[in-house]
Amino acid sequence: MLKLTFLQYTPTYIIATIVFILIFVFYLVGHRIRLSSIKKDPDIAQIELGSINGTLLALLGLLLAFTFSMSNSRYDNRRQLVIEEANDIGTVILRTDIYPDSIRTALRANLKEYVQERVKFYNAGMNVDEITLHYLNADRIGKTVWSIVADYAKVNGEATRTSQMIPALNDMIDITTTRRAAGEATIPDSIMYFLFILCFVSAFLLGYDHKDKIDWIVVTGFAIMLSATVFNIMDLDRPRSGLIDMDLPNQKMVELLDMFE
Repeated sequence: MLKLTFLQYTPTYIIATIVFILIFVFYLVGHRIRLSSIKKDPDIAQIELGSINGTLLALLGLLLAFTFSMSNSRYDNRRQLVIEEANDIGTVILRTDIYPDSIRTALRANLKEYVQERVKFYNAGMNVDEITLHYLNADRIGKTVWSIVADYAKVNGEATRTSQMIPALNDMIDITTTRRAAGEATIPDSIMYFLFILCFVSAFLLGYDHKDKIDWIVVTGFAIMLSATVFNIMDLDRPRSGLIDMDLPNQKMVELLDMFE
């Protein structure tokens, strides 16, 4: 159901650390190449890259803002879907009260198991096998609940109960697909790789444009801020792992279990 790419399964802090180190490396390489070129041809010292670096840094800032906006909007959408799903399930649970005790008991038993599977679906983290297992289990239970409601409607022909339960149950089942699709919709790897390349090229040209002694405080600050921004963009884009998670919205799903007591 879900296939993780290298950027998705590699811990965010490792990627950010690699970016931090490579920014340093590219800056130093650029600086060494410039000094070496000046030794061979002193006239090269007159070459300034201010306008080129300014343009490149502006492009880098634009791409950082673009990717951060993408990850933030996707995170907010996922958060809203979790809350919406909790509301849909809660509605179905409440509407089981309009059924006779025999049907109501069977519905609530299955719905409790359904909620547990949906909670485990999130708690599986980045374990693809566990995610798939709990998603399919919930799907199976949802179909069982639908069959109970549909069979009751065929036998009893109760229009009032059916008209109230069917739409709510349909919303509960449909949103699982929407939520899965939202969870799998991350920033395309091609955009992230382009962002990395832009960071490294910018560091290289900044180093190449620097003819004097390196100010390590400035270079370190530049590398830290860039790698920290990349870390936050990727962490925000991964609600199942990292520092920015979906634990608080998912707590609304856990609280649904209290409705069965």
